[in-house]
Amino acid sequence: MTLHLRALTPDDAAAAAALHALAFADGWSEAAFAAQFAAAGAVTLGLFDADGLAAFALFQNTAGEADLLTVATHPDRRNQGLARQLITRVMADLVLQAVTRVTLDVAEDNAPALHLYASLGFTEDGRRPRYYTAGRPAPVAAILMSKTLAA
Repeated sequence: MTLHLRALTPDDAAAAAALHALAFADGWSEAAFAAQFAAAGAVTLGLFDADGLAAFALFQNTAGEADLLTVATHPDRRNQGLARQLITRVMADLVLQAVTRVTLDVAEDNAPALHLYASLGFTEDGRRPRYYTAGRPAPVAAILMSKTLAA
């Protein structure tokens, strides 16, 4: 199936919210995505197939550092390298914007994401205990990670 890659806009907020709800127990609202996509420094990228939004990544670029706010892949499209493709592409674009470091946080029970981020060169910087609660029987820590980008 052919995939089309493009930046997301506030017009994509409903599709992003629907996909995020499939990917996370605490999915963000359409209004939250519309605001994030319109925010100064937002860096977005989505992969679309014939059925619509298959995966997306949202970064926030602030003063030479970027934060990976969220990345989501449709359950039917997981394990196809879509998140890796999006993150790799955005990080290459961020280097051109003079970004030198990318940060993120991820739930300690999200093994696939932890593996992906480690394979992309992110390293653990610390933890926020009991940070994630939605959809879990008990709170879990957020793992804080970062990666230095080479120019």
